[in-house]
Amino acid sequence: MAAPFVVTCASGKQATHILPHLDGHMPLRLVANSQKSIDRLRAERPRVEVVQADLAQPDECRRVLAGAAGVLHIGPSFHAHETEIGYNMVDAAAGEAAKPGGAFKHFVYSSVLHPQFRKMMNHDGKRLVEEYLLESGVPFTILQPTHFLDLFPVGALVGQERPVYHANWDTSVRFSFVTLADLGEAMARVVMEGARHLYATYELCSTLPLSYDELAAQVSRVIGKEIELKQRPYAEAVEAMLAILFGSADEVPSRTRDAAERMLLFYNRRGLVGNPLVLEWLLGRRATSVAAWAKGKFDEASRG
Repeated sequence: MAAPFVVTCASGKQATHILPHLDGHMPLRLVANSQKSIDRLRAERPRVEVVQADLAQPDECRRVLAGAAGVLHIGPSFHAHETEIGYNMVDAAAGEAAKPGGAFKHFVYSSVLHPQFRKMMNHDGKRLVEEYLLESGVPFTILQPTHFLDLFPVGALVGQERPVYHANWDTSVRFSFVTLADLGEAMARVVMEGARHLYATYELCSTLPLSYDELAAQVSRVIGKEIELKQRPYAEAVEAMLAILFGSADEVPSRTRDAAERMLLFYNRRGLVGNPLVLEWLLGRRATSVAAWAKGKFDEASRG
């Protein structure tokens, strides 16, 4: 039996858009932490190996990578120990790669656009994992996705008579966005093409920089309603961000709250900008435009 390729955080936003491109084309081992995620993955992909693991434990990382051909490591966003989890996964991969006759050949790491921004704890934590991976000797590819366009709630806005979007930062600040569909296709291609992408680092953006004001104007034209933007006060924005990430801001670890607070301060002044050319090269096509993405979301909302 062929060695499986491991995907961590397999029930999250990124993996949900990657797995349809991989399932049926290569043996997979999907890793998740909660029982709810495990049950959903097993129901959706009954022919795929699904394992439950706490990747904060080094032994668990070694267990999920045992006999694997490679791993797409997606860290748990804003986890208080995301960096340590990354280190654990790299160490486990190094152990597999060192085994005589072992199958392990590729560590694909989902990082973040511009991890050099140390003022954001979630970026800085991924920067440290990148450094650790680079120094490990394990064959790697680093993927650096930007701000997810899919977080802009077109479906909910379509259902409002006078749509209002409550932004968590200054709506005039510019971002480059990536659609989860583009991201999933590109990341799956890196996994499937393997050796062609070894020792590369790819910035993944679908758009050139645009502000939320410009984004809302483009989406407004597609849905036929003008979207009003209102910026939340900072403290309220932090609570809203934590609720988006965890379902509730209650009982969030203080380090996680720190990371959300610092990210929002940074976004409010500087945004996060990049260029879509690398993603378009990976895809072999133009990246999805805001208008095309919004049209797809509008059609989906209209059907449902």
